[in-house]
Amino acid sequence: MRPSILNPLFSSISVLKGVGPGLEKTLGRFLAPAAEEKAPEARVVDLLFHLPSGFLDRRNRYSIHDLPDKGIVTIEVTIARHRPPPPNNRRIPYRVDCYDATGKISLVYFHNFAFHLKRLLPEGESRFISGQVDWYQGEPQIVHPDHVLSQDEFSRMPLLEPVYPLTQGVSLRVLGKIIRAAQTRLPDLPEWLSREKLEQNAWPSFSGAL
Repeated sequence: MRPSILNPLFSSISVLKGVGPGLEKTLGRFLAPAAEEKAPEARVVDLLFHLPSGFLDRRNRYSIHDLPDKGIVTIEVTIARHRPPPPNNRRIPYRVDCYDATGKISLVYFHNFAFHLKRLLPEGESRFISGQVDWYQGEPQIVHPDHVLSQDEFSRMPLLEPVYPLTQGVSLRVLGKIIRAAQTRLPDLPEWLSREKLEQNAWPSFSGAL
C-alpha cells in the first residue's frame, strides 16, 4: 500500500497549471510508463523523473559591441522601432531594431503577429533578451529569442536552464515551466540516507537533487 505522503506525486499532470487536455494527451503518450491502456496518463512523478540531458548557460552578459560570432548571449537593450514585413510578402521577417550604449541589434521573427510583438517589445522600453546570436550582412541579430523579459522577470530567470528531451508539439519553454510546477508538489519527504553518508559524498537531499 502506498504511503499517503506520496499521493501528490501520483496525481495526473492535469492538476498542474498550464496543462490542458491537448497537452495532457501529448505528454501522456510521451512520459507515461508502458501500459496496456489505450490512453496512457502521465503523473506528476513522471515529470519529476524526466531528467535533463544538458543545460543552456545564460550567464554570459554582453554589450552589443562585444557580442561573439555565435553562441547564446544575454543582453539588455532599448526597443527602437518595429519593422513589419510588407502585407503582400510574408516571407520577409518581422524585425525589431534595438540598441544599447555600444551599438545596434535586430530581433527577427518569422510568421508572428504584430500585435503580440508590439506588446512584448514596446518601443522606448528596456528588455532583457536571451538567445542565439548570429550575423546578417555584418550586423548582429537574434532570430526568435528564447527569452524577452522585463527587469522583474529577468531577476527570476534561471541563468542555467535545463534542457529536457522533447516530443513533437512540446517546446522546451513549455515543458520546463510544467516541470517547475511539478516540483512545487513535491512533498517534504524524510531523508532515507544518513547525514554522515550525505556529507561524506557531498550529496544533496532527494528533494534538493530534484
